[in-house]
Amino acid sequence: MSFDVHLQGFAAGEASGTGGDLARSTLAPYVVREDGAFLLVRHGDGEADVYLHDDGMMANHLSGRDVWDVVVECARSAGWAIMPIGHPTCVTSADLVADLPEELADGAVVVATGADLLDVVTSG
Repeated sequence: MSFDVHLQGFAAGEASGTGGDLARSTLAPYVVREDGAFLLVRHGDGEADVYLHDDGMMANHLSGRDVWDVVVECARSAGWAIMPIGHPTCVTSADLVADLPEELADGAVVVATGADLLDVVTSG
């Protein structure tokens, strides 16, 4: 599947600019190739192209189901929201909704697993 999924942290409705180090640590066991900000991440039955920065990341070309767990794990560790293009914003804890900008908070979905996130991006 070729979804664009952006992850970013927020505080009081503004970009937090943090979390990159935590995300990199979380992704490290799954990285099979790295070139600057680009990481090829592989887990179980799938992989994803990841572009990681200090304040967020984008994942695309996600294949399989297992790599979606890595995306959720990364968001949880960095305290980031998950923003799949064309779908509701997802968070790993209901507490994070309060920090989202209003336009992202409306309709935000709490996800606990990659399967939950995949359900959001494949529904409707």
